Amino acid sequence: MKSQAFIQSFEDQPTTLSELLRVHKWATTENFLGLYAYATQSGAVSFDLAFSNDFWDNVPSRWLFGIDYGRTQPQALRFMIEKPNSEVRIYDGAWVIEKDGFIPRHDFHMKTSFLINKSKTRFGMVVGSGNFSSNGLRHAAECGASFRTSIEPEFKKTFGSAFDAATTLWNAATPAQDIIEVYDQKWRQSQFAEAEGLSGATQNYSDVEAFWIEAGYVTRNRGADKPGNQIDMPRGMNRYFGFNAPDSLAVNSIIGNVTFESPSGQTVSNNLRLGNNKMEKISLPIPEQHGFDVYDGKVLVFYPNNGRFRMWALEAADFEAAFAHRLGAVRSMGSGRRYGYIK
Repeated sequence: MKSQAFIQSFEDQPTTLSELLRVHKWATTENFLGLYAYATQSGAVSFDLAFSNDFWDNVPSRWLFGIDYGRTQPQALRFMIEKPNSEVRIYDGAWVIEKDGFIPRHDFHMKTSFLINKSKTRFGMVVGSGNFSSNGLRHAAECGASFRTSIEPEFKKTFGSAFDAATTLWNAATPAQDIIEVYDQKWRQSQFAEAEGLSGATQNYSDVEAFWIEAGYVTRNRGADKPGNQIDMPRGMNRYFGFNAPDSLAVNSIIGNVTFESPSGQTVSNNLRLGNNKMEKISLPIPEQHGFDVYDGKVLVFYPNNGRFRMWALEAADFEAAFAHRLGAVRSMGSGRRYGYIK
């Protein structure tokens, strides 16, 4: 049996995602089983970008996720459910869905995948600390290991029993389709509340410490194999960036130039403009070049800093933990994406 341990996020080290892809190519997987404590939209998009349509079209895949404490985004579940040859189940889902706060009776902390091809006697497993988020799969500091063997008795002696146990968990789990609508509704209700009316909105934008917007699904404007970097924002968002675009502004007009400070330390300047759909459109720093990984499913946070804007892309749960107690009026776009300012 061959094995490889790795510390993700260090230069020249594999990532959880790259190991999954490497073992998949070696095994030419015919049976994929992935089990993860939670899933985010960024994780689903990261996996999709790496594995492409060839995987979905040719490999039957089974996915077991947890919804403990509401950490899994409904958008991620819908993304995975809609993929061809994909079956998604929720660990103890029928029970957890009925509990306030989605508190489990038995925490689900799995973070592993099995990649099996019995016809070629190839058996692979990738396990580690990373969850099914972009951070967990390839960006954050995580540890992991992969195992592979083409000798069936060796597979049975080493991680075959783990595969059997994982299959048992899968068989007992709740199909995601059975609870997705209820979960989506309850999950949204459990998030920070949206403001009613406009009375809570700040009018003195120079006093705003920071502002934010949910990225949602980001169109792959740079090609099908690359994460997108353009997002639409609601009309009037330009005021947070220090502009005051008139209501009569013609579509495709430039509102102004915005300079971002990225986690990589580099600055990027792009024009904010009014799009054909009468929404404000901005090109963000290219994710893989500026330390952002992907924007899909993230909450984008902007801090004004001497005419520039420090920028973070946070998972929804991390954003809520850090800022939920400091949010000003929370607004919602027609698409359901939320935005607002931080007090």
